[in-house]
Amino acid sequence: MSRFRFQISNLKYLSGNRRSIARVLAVCAALCAVAFLATEAFARVGGGQSYGGGGGSGGGGGGALIYLIVRLLLWLTIEHPVIGIPVDIIVIALVFYWFIKPARKSVSIASSSIVAAPDAVSAAVQQQNFQKAFNQLRRFDPNFSEIIFIDFCYALYGRAHEGRGRGVKALDELSPYLSESARGALIKLNPPNLKSVEGIIIGAMQVIDVQGLDTPTVTITLGFETNYTEVVDGKQMTYYVRERWSLDRKRDALSPTPEHATALHCPRCGAPLQKDTNGACAFCSTKIESGEFQWYVQSVSTLSREARGPLLTSDVPEMGTNYPTITQPNFPAVRAAFEQNNPEFSWGDFQARAKMIFNELQTAWSTLKWERARPFETDNIFQMHRYWIEAYQRQGLRNALDQCQITAMQPAKIKVDAFYNAITLRIFAEGYDYTVNQGGQVVAGSNRNLRKWSEYWL
Repeated sequence: MSRFRFQISNLKYLSGNRRSIARVLAVCAALCAVAFLATEAFARVGGGQSYGGGGGSGGGGGGALIYLIVRLLLWLTIEHPVIGIPVDIIVIALVFYWFIKPARKSVSIASSSIVAAPDAVSAAVQQQNFQKAFNQLRRFDPNFSEIIFIDFCYALYGRAHEGRGRGVKALDELSPYLSESARGALIKLNPPNLKSVEGIIIGAMQVIDVQGLDTPTVTITLGFETNYTEVVDGKQMTYYVRERWSLDRKRDALSPTPEHATALHCPRCGAPLQKDTNGACAFCSTKIESGEFQWYVQSVSTLSREARGPLLTSDVPEMGTNYPTITQPNFPAVRAAFEQNNPEFSWGDFQARAKMIFNELQTAWSTLKWERARPFETDNIFQMHRYWIEAYQRQGLRNALDQCQITAMQPAKIKVDAFYNAITLRIFAEGYDYTVNQGGQVVAGSNRNLRKWSEYWL
């Protein structure tokens, strides 16, 4: 029996179903060996060394008990098969259950830990669940658009931090969109003698949670990764920040049209943000303290905040260029449906325009004539890129992109809502990427080594 116990103890090096199967096979082999030895012992009165007290195998009381049970089963099977065979089946089934049950339990634990791990698979599943949630929200609000929602959140984030830089009164102007608690959390960030908050750049915004689709109020939790610069007594300090915002809104509220979906208008009547002495809208006299009409920030949490200026002369290696393209679930079917519903659409024309925009952006960036890019980017992206150009200029630097060209384009996602058709396109490109100082000396990157990268464009 010892060799079978050794085999079972090494099953921890197997995984999943292999562990269960190996354990069952070991038990079956052990039972066969016990039966064989018991038959031999049954012919010898008094038993043998293998199962005696203190024998060479060291069986002990457990071995003696197994011996007696197996001997009884053999006797019943041979002498009284009508009773013995059913009992054999029951015993074997119990043994199988005894050994398989722990294995299944351990497999279940391993599976749950894998699902909880923040890897690419779980992230993709999570994003798919969010898409389902947004589709469900559109059943109650047919005007809901993810693109407009993203633009709204970007704009509100920028206005909120810019407002806190001008003080409590300026931030209170956004009370139709920011709760008292949220405004208080933002004001607490202000150091003494703060003059302004500038250069607010949103590097990433991620949906973390969607709740309440089966209730009158929907709550969306967002995660932000941003940079901003605080000006204190004429000195600038740039911060890298991670924040979590919780927004809610009445589930059945109808989203405003794109031109009114900004934090610049009264959520009730659409008039400019002006308040009377009671804090209500100066035009419709509505005092807004919830998400009855538009998304309303209930809480703001700062997860981390560290001083970190722009690293303009560091060489950062490209990451993920050769990774597989992340496409939306069932993308071929989504693409086919889009093409069927839009017969006038041409992928060739679309990619030609994407290539033209790509070339215009590279030229505008390298020549520092960023206004050329204005027709091709949203306000938030345009301001972000302009911030980086100005950051280079303040340090007497210029980042150049020479001989850039697109090597491949791959559509990855198509979204259709009441206002927009949106296509996410992965672009593969190459070129010379380097930074020069005012004397023309290369201080970062290379104008000799070709650099390859990929980007996702929406």
